[in-house]
Amino acid sequence: MRRIVLACALAALFVMLPEPLCRAAEGSAPSPAPPAASGAEADAYLRGYVESWLHQAHRLGPDRVQVKVKDGVVTLAGTADTPEQIDAIVATIGSFAGVTLVVNLLRIEAAAPGAPLQGTAPGSPQAAGPAAGTPACTTQRWRTWLWRRPAPGRRTVRFPAGDLFTAPLADQKQPRFHTTYQRWKPPRGTFDIASVGFGEDFGLVRWPRGDEGDGWQMGISGAVFAIFNLDTGSKDLLNADYIVGFPVSYRSGVWSARLRVFHQSSHLGDEFLLQPQDRQPVPQVPRVNLSYEALEFLASHEWRAARLYFGGSRIFASDTPLKRQRLQAGTEYRGNPLGWRTARLVAGLDVEAWEETGWDRDFSLKAGLMFRSPYGDARSVQVLVEYYNGHAPHGQFYPLNVQYAGLGIAYVF
Repeated sequence: MRRIVLACALAALFVMLPEPLCRAAEGSAPSPAPPAASGAEADAYLRGYVESWLHQAHRLGPDRVQVKVKDGVVTLAGTADTPEQIDAIVATIGSFAGVTLVVNLLRIEAAAPGAPLQGTAPGSPQAAGPAAGTPACTTQRWRTWLWRRPAPGRRTVRFPAGDLFTAPLADQKQPRFHTTYQRWKPPRGTFDIASVGFGEDFGLVRWPRGDEGDGWQMGISGAVFAIFNLDTGSKDLLNADYIVGFPVSYRSGVWSARLRVFHQSSHLGDEFLLQPQDRQPVPQVPRVNLSYEALEFLASHEWRAARLYFGGSRIFASDTPLKRQRLQAGTEYRGNPLGWRTARLVAGLDVEAWEETGWDRDFSLKAGLMFRSPYGDARSVQVLVEYYNGHAPHGQFYPLNVQYAGLGIAYVF
């Protein structure tokens, strides 16, 4: 009786699994061996299995990918969405039992001028492809999204992965996860500082249009940035900045932009306030309620391995008297994939100037290696060295001029 109850419970649990989870399991599980039969029957069985897996794991039917099998050699022809998707398909099919070789003839799908997008109804706002002269697809190295087409009959993608606007690499306050060691040189000596960040952009809805990556996206973002003095016995928390925002991003070919309304509030650490005897890189100051809301706009243009961005922000509400305007500009570099294909050299320079600090320029430089997921740069691990020279980018310490160099790891989800 217990065995019957347990079997029923396991069957019910499998039925209730979310569809994407089931697909992931189906896509990653090894295939059953073909039946012991003639070569033609085994090839037909294997062809049917590969076609079923492509449909379930990647939503690629026979209209997109044509599969031929002869003596265990699988030939794939047709179109896929991204180079990373092609790599994943070939690697997984090559691991199936009974497959001796995978012949890859897949190419990247590029919508012809005026051609409708896959899954869009004729006459819909998305049906017309990009205008003549528009690049067939955006530069792959700047992709920070996972591309999915709307389901048939829909114009939007809900909860899309990644963002259409690539966040500036060297900007100290972009939402991201990172752990960084920094060697500070303020006017009063040198200090060992731990800088950590916890943050991410979460897409709510995307309106694709034209080529891959083109369209609009709305989302929500949140982050916490904290610094600790490693030279004290209790590793004093000096400051924590909390940021929540609502970004709207747009992309058309090599141009992209982001409009973001955000709130920032800053809080001094308890140890910093309660242990004034500790030697700190910043002077003891009374706490003020540094909290404000701002509107930020950034635009970006990409050209091969280089990128230039520019914009600014304006504080429109503040609990503390602050001057309103801030300007920002920068440039970035993303090299070609290195020998092992999932890594590339990256570098970025960010320059900001705030009216509150007399328009002094603050320089931030980062460079290193980005190890991306096989499925795209929307997920990656970055090992970066950095240098900063300017006003401290942490809460009410902004009047302090500081230099620091550091080494850290960033995690992009």
